[in-house]
Amino acid sequence: MHFQFMKNRYSFYGLSITLIVASILLLAVKGLNYGIDFKGGSILHVRFIDESDENRIRETFRQIEKERKLYFTSDQIIVQSVAGGKNREFIIQYPAAPLDSAQNAEIHDQILSDLKRLAPFSDEALEVSNVGPTMGDELKGQGIKAAILSVIGILLYLAYRFELQSATGAIIALVHDLIIVLGAVSLIGIEFDITVLAAILTLLGYSVNDSIVILDRIRENRKISRESSFATLIDDSINQTLGRTLNTSITTLLALIALLLIGGASIKGFATTLTIGCIVGTYSSIFIASPVLFEMTGDKLKD
Repeated sequence: MHFQFMKNRYSFYGLSITLIVASILLLAVKGLNYGIDFKGGSILHVRFIDESDENRIRETFRQIEKERKLYFTSDQIIVQSVAGGKNREFIIQYPAAPLDSAQNAEIHDQILSDLKRLAPFSDEALEVSNVGPTMGDELKGQGIKAAILSVIGILLYLAYRFELQSATGAIIALVHDLIIVLGAVSLIGIEFDITVLAAILTLLGYSVNDSIVILDRIRENRKISRESSFATLIDDSINQTLGRTLNTSITTLLALIALLLIGGASIKGFATTLTIGCIVGTYSSIFIASPVLFEMTGDKLKD
């Protein structure tokens, strides 16, 4: 089966523009649900007397939540097992109380007291630290810089590796993916923390990889093609790489779905963001990057 992508490109432009506008509106009105890493919060490094796991710790916080009506839910805490901790040593993060310092410290002490009563831990191994809002703002700035530098680096590489028109098509597809995925993260209400930021940066590399495969085939076919039209050549190139693109995306999605189902709450945001990004990135590589190249080059085979 031979699909005519260029003939229907305006329909895909319309869909993408609609999704981008909706995403920008969501980000402007609802915004992102920033996590502890960006809003600030408390971090506990504890060594429990008995073996434990993430589910048990969350259940303990559910009990504390019922007893004290905490200002955060058990779903908002982040639980990480410490390597070599023999299922006893964990790092637990939860949001800072929206109160003054004295009240915040009092609530923090109450949480520690309840936690020790329900799940005894060693006082000697206990470490407590706080992430303030200032540090959170600094992390936001660093995350934005990382994304911008990634896009610039990819643009420079593609401009060197390919012609400027191809590089521009890939970058537009990349920005398209970034905006739509951020809009989806806002819509779903995924907590935006360091792991989700890592997923976003991973997405930038994954998305451009698909685009490069297609653009490279277009460049190769331009050297040997006898086609009379650039639109036909692009359609041929996409169809030739379609199987590889879909197979790569499907196998990646299978791994991500497995992470969603059995990976636990601590990486749910990471896996969900990458799953959405994988789908959007595959779409843009086929329906955005190459059509943009066509619009910039025109229906001609030679420069």
